[in-house]
Amino acid sequence: MKAFRVTALSILFLLGVACVAWYFVLGDSPDDSEKNESSGVLLTDTAPLGKLSVLSDGTLAAGNSRGEVKFFRLGEPVRTVSVSKTSISAPVAEFGGVCYVGDEGGLFAAFTPDRGVLWTFKAGNQITGGAAMDSDGLVWFGSHDQTLYALDASGKLVHEVACNGQINGSPVFDGTFVYLGSCDGRLRKIDVRTGEVVQSLDFESYIPETPVLADGVLYVLTHGGDLVAVNADSFEELYKVATGFSFFSSPFVTDRYLYLADANGLIHVYDRADGAYETDLASPDKLNPICAGNGRGVYTSSLRGRLSFYEEGKWREHVLAEFPSDFKSGVTASGDVLSVPDEYGNLFYARRKDSEP
Repeated sequence: MKAFRVTALSILFLLGVACVAWYFVLGDSPDDSEKNESSGVLLTDTAPLGKLSVLSDGTLAAGNSRGEVKFFRLGEPVRTVSVSKTSISAPVAEFGGVCYVGDEGGLFAAFTPDRGVLWTFKAGNQITGGAAMDSDGLVWFGSHDQTLYALDASGKLVHEVACNGQINGSPVFDGTFVYLGSCDGRLRKIDVRTGEVVQSLDFESYIPETPVLADGVLYVLTHGGDLVAVNADSFEELYKVATGFSFFSSPFVTDRYLYLADANGLIHVYDRADGAYETDLASPDKLNPICAGNGRGVYTSSLRGRLSFYEEGKWREHVLAEFPSDFKSGVTASGDVLSVPDEYGNLFYARRKDSEP
């Protein structure tokens, strides 16, 4: 009986995937030609995708639960590289034509779409943040084993920085220093030449994701609800706001505003200059963290398959597309294409041209 229930559930899941694909096959009819040009599906699969990344040539890349990395370009076949025997848990990073990614077992791999895996390095636990490269060509990444690593071009360990808390996000650079937040609540400033921590700030609540560096200022969110702006040069707090919300993501930064996605699916907008509260984005559904904007506003994806645009200052929602699925992450922008994966292995897109209100 148990085996029958498992088989039945598997069949229902595959039927659901087939329905998503059929939804877009039907869109090829003449009556839907304009709709088909504006939105559609880049991938229909059964292995959920991880975080999307945009490579230097505009190609989209994402790992999946089978240990593969998929490469996507609208109008071209999907390319697949097998990288690991377990789930890819970090976003793909690319430097000089070489891609880097980590998995849930702590394997960090360098690879290319044409040559496959070039080398691997084993950290002590899961890797969820993307890699970053400094001006000397060292590749830096953090792990849940509470360590920040720096490797050379051959995968040899150069620096190892203990952080006393798991690292979920990515390191960020300003040329001379690397900045990193970890779950011990500290924001660290590290000399890229020596690997030594030169300064740190304790926010007394873990930093769940990557700090954002913009115009010499670091913007940090803590799980406990603090929004902190730090001068990257002096490493002094410019302001600190107790928002009253809980966060698991990074802020999204535009020229004027900070967009904060809380743990309950609400987006709060704050003034970037002084941290003053501006507004909340009104939505009938919970929203994922914001990852993309166009200079005039931001793109959002909802948990129930809606892709929208909010114009700064007016704050009204403009729905761009509604898809028959559930989104698990924010929108990624590459050229004219806006993409967002769902919870089941599908990747949807909509044209950026439709974002203008």
